[in-house]
Amino acid sequence: MAHYDAIVVGAGAAGCSAGAILAKLGKKVLVVEKDSKPGGRAILMPFGDYKLAWGPHLIEDPGSGLARIFSFAGKTLEIGAQNDGMSVWGEGGWQPVGSLYSGEDRAQLRAIVKELIATDYAEFERYDNLPLRSWLAERTSSEGVFSLFEFISVLEGQTDVWYNHSASDNLYVRKMHFQERGIPGFSFWPKGGFDKIFQDLADAIVEHGGEYRVGTVARVVIEGGRVVGVELERGPKATPNEYPETEVIEADNVIVTVPAWDLLRIVDEAELPSWYADSVKTMASLDNRGNWIQMYVATEEPVYVNTEKELQAWFATPRAGLPGFGFLNSALDPELAPPGKHLFICGVPCGPEIIRDSRRLRQTFRDFEADMDEMFPALARSCIWRRRSVVTNFGLRSQPGLVGTYRPDNRVPGIDGLYLAGDTYRSRGVGIDRAARSALTCVELALGQRIPFFEGTWRY
Repeated sequence: MAHYDAIVVGAGAAGCSAGAILAKLGKKVLVVEKDSKPGGRAILMPFGDYKLAWGPHLIEDPGSGLARIFSFAGKTLEIGAQNDGMSVWGEGGWQPVGSLYSGEDRAQLRAIVKELIATDYAEFERYDNLPLRSWLAERTSSEGVFSLFEFISVLEGQTDVWYNHSASDNLYVRKMHFQERGIPGFSFWPKGGFDKIFQDLADAIVEHGGEYRVGTVARVVIEGGRVVGVELERGPKATPNEYPETEVIEADNVIVTVPAWDLLRIVDEAELPSWYADSVKTMASLDNRGNWIQMYVATEEPVYVNTEKELQAWFATPRAGLPGFGFLNSALDPELAPPGKHLFICGVPCGPEIIRDSRRLRQTFRDFEADMDEMFPALARSCIWRRRSVVTNFGLRSQPGLVGTYRPDNRVPGIDGLYLAGDTYRSRGVGIDRAARSALTCVELALGQRIPFFEGTWRY
């Protein structure tokens, strides 16, 4: 029976990154993915001549995270179309976010940026239980500066009102972006699309001697406080209700990259310390996830405010009264829509009380659609079709008390050789880049040492 140095469960951003790093280091690694292709929650799904995703995807790596992992694995993460601005909605309609602050406001912003760049990342750990505005209020009285940071938080952190925007998570990312790119927020669409970047990493795993296998993990096998390996189902099921045969594949280390709400399906809760299992269940709760409702709209004409590649954000829509985002997805990747057509995506974070109440959810969707038609007249004028969805599996809210040290540690206590990677465990950054940095953390924990190549990359 084959024995591996490490088995990685899941081939999303964290799993592909962990597998590629380990394979490049010459480790005997197996990456197991239950779906037919890599990508996890970022996979694209065909819908007629269009391509849709679970939700809005961009890469917010300023260069030291996911891109550095690509380089280490012998690949290149090519920057495609970049977001070139942000328009924000308020009582007076749309305006560029930069118009919210000027003169003395800009001087205060420069002082904050200077402080961020000079501050060690570890210092931000002190603010895991603090709202972003509370930190900012000690340094500025400018509503424009508050708005700049908080509009970005709506886009990145899936949070709504000011007291739910995490100080520490936001400060980590603002420091990265100001320090590496000189701007408050850097985001782009990868050249070739998201399917390509995940396939590139999966290819890197195999090219460096690792293995990539499609199959469902029945459970992580643990004996005597030590990981043994994973139990895999043998082959595809003949029927959905088949009780399949399984095989155990042994490994010294297992890195699990499934989100917190799926973890206890493959790791026996009884094997975990009770307080740690409780922490996982707390993070998995619908109350703490980044829930939102969203809408893809195919249109005859491009939908935007000032430029096609900008982001749009707002604190409250006219009817639903919810914060949210929008952008012209097909301007970043024309292959998402057929020639001459366009694809717009928009969404609003909403609390679990809306998600759980079907009547309230229907009314919120009605209000949301009417809001979007008012805020973006081209939607109603040139709509071909609309597709609505509820998103509850995209990540955790970056709010005080749910970030940094409050999330389950990457090294599972009491079980040697078991690690958890991904954006729902201890990590920093945004989305795919956050998950990739978390994977690097887990690889280095398994190795027991830092990898010199990543000296300039922040990670736990």
